[in-house]
Amino acid sequence: MHATLYPYHPGSRGTAETSREAADKIASVAKTQRTKVLAALLAVHPEGRSSDQIATATGISTYSVRSRVSELMAAGQVERTDDRTKNDGGRSVMLWRAAQ
Repeated sequence: MHATLYPYHPGSRGTAETSREAADKIASVAKTQRTKVLAALLAVHPEGRSSDQIATATGISTYSVRSRVSELMAAGQVERTDDRTKNDGGRSVMLWRAAQ
C-alpha cells in the first residue's frame, strides 16, 4: 500500500497542478473521513447505508462521503449492496456496506 496513491490518498484529475494541490490539501482530512465512514458501515453490518445516511451518522457532507466511499470501494473495504432506498428527494439510491 502506497499512502500517496489512490485510493489511500484523494484522487486528482489528470495532470492539472491545481487538482493535485487540492487532493494533497485534503489528504489528512480524507483519511479521517474514510475511517469514520468505514466505522459507520461496520456499526450496522451486514446492513447497508446510503451516502446520505452515512453523512447523517458521521457529520460529514454527503459530497465528501461519496468521495470517501469511492476510495474505500477501490480499496476493497466497502461494497455495493443489491438494495436501494429513497433519498430525501424521493430518488432511488444505492446502499453501501462494509466488505467482510
